[in-house]
Amino acid sequence: MSAALVFWVCVTLVVYAYAGYPLLMALLSRRYGHAPFEHDAAESLTVVVAAFDEEARIAARVRDILDQQYPADRLRVLVVSDGSRDGTAFAAAAVDDARVQVLALPHNVGKAAALTAALRHVDSELVAFTDVRQRFAPGALRALAAPFADPSIGAVSGELVIAAADHGTGEGVGLYWRMEKRLRSDEARLGWLHGVSGSIHALRRRLFVPIPAGTVLDDMWMPLHVLRSGHLVWMAREAIAFDRASQNVDEEFRRKLRTLAGNWQLVARLPWLLNPLRNPVFFGWFSHKFLRLLVPWALLLALAASALADGTFYRVAFGVQLLGYGGALAGLVLPRLAARLPLLPAASSFVMLNFAALLSLPASLAIDPSRLWKKH
Repeated sequence: MSAALVFWVCVTLVVYAYAGYPLLMALLSRRYGHAPFEHDAAESLTVVVAAFDEEARIAARVRDILDQQYPADRLRVLVVSDGSRDGTAFAAAAVDDARVQVLALPHNVGKAAALTAALRHVDSELVAFTDVRQRFAPGALRALAAPFADPSIGAVSGELVIAAADHGTGEGVGLYWRMEKRLRSDEARLGWLHGVSGSIHALRRRLFVPIPAGTVLDDMWMPLHVLRSGHLVWMAREAIAFDRASQNVDEEFRRKLRTLAGNWQLVARLPWLLNPLRNPVFFGWFSHKFLRLLVPWALLLALAASALADGTFYRVAFGVQLLGYGGALAGLVLPRLAARLPLLPAASSFVMLNFAALLSLPASLAIDPSRLWKKH
């Protein structure tokens, strides 16, 4: 294969992964997608909150959930303290409300195993999941439960709104996240949504499949198994959770690395994802998730191929790539510069994301990805 052909194959892969596929989803969703659900259901609902060493924040989080506009007699909160070394369990139990239940695990087993343990104590029709650091918008739980009025819906994702960040890639990360939410919404309308927001999502309790200990992406494990059961995953954009942005570039990088390593882990634990005959959303999953793991390798090959190919065009392309990567790296190192130049935050965010993707495979093989965010 000639260097020029390698260059174009790689460029096509990158463009399709980040622009072609989202555009295709937008067009298909507009033409063939389901309309948003307008039901008003309020099934019995248990909100599960997994917490580790969250004594200072857990009570406020529980009260935020209880203050939701959801029928009080149908709402429960289950806090699972994952072997916390502080007073997390006591602080949660101190919330004076009979709807609050606390499960204190004797040892730290990780979020995946903690959620599986918690589900053994849930008997409601629906179960929702969230983390400690988020807050819900008014009516979020009611909007999250509403689509379940349709029996074909097995899981529902809410929408995470992240506060603006002030580090070098903040604007670029925000742009990426807005595009990602639009893509998920389009996939949902086509019945192809295969990931949910870990900050706010729900499923029918009977469709829960125990999560193996150490699984990083519980928010993909659950919806993927819902899809295999023959049900759909919906996105309720009115069900909003608020979260803070990463404090700096390093924190954002670690977050991306953890997520991307988790995708490789899922492929290893669920090999049927690679089988178009067994994966009910193979096209969407492959285009949305798997190709993005390959993009950094395609970028490197495109750079090398443009350096080796004959012709003025490829020499210019090589120079443009070097200039682009240099500018993006400068934006990461000098955040004030990134804030002043248009498009530089987006370029810096793109380079950071793909550097994390480049490292995600060796990270998933060499270390336990579940420890990338482990508290000490």
